[in-house]
Amino acid sequence: MVIFIKYYYSNIIGDFMETVPTKLTPKLLEELDETVEEGWYASRSEAIRDAVRELVEKMKLEKIEKNMREDIEWGLYGKD
Repeated sequence: MVIFIKYYYSNIIGDFMETVPTKLTPKLLEELDETVEEGWYASRSEAIRDAVRELVEKMKLEKIEKNMREDIEWGLYGKD
């Protein structure tokens, strides 16, 4: 199944949102729908946006941690 995140202007955030088609397995779609039906999110789109925000934040933190480890290693052992 393909899900579309609609393109619209959000007055709350002040940003345009763009439609991004994606494919999900039936099992993942079922779990997504259960999450929405349980009231964790108002819609599939909201849940997907939140998941993408979390992924982006996680990737940023991993990059910062990697850079910090490299800086510590350089400080301890130096680099040629």
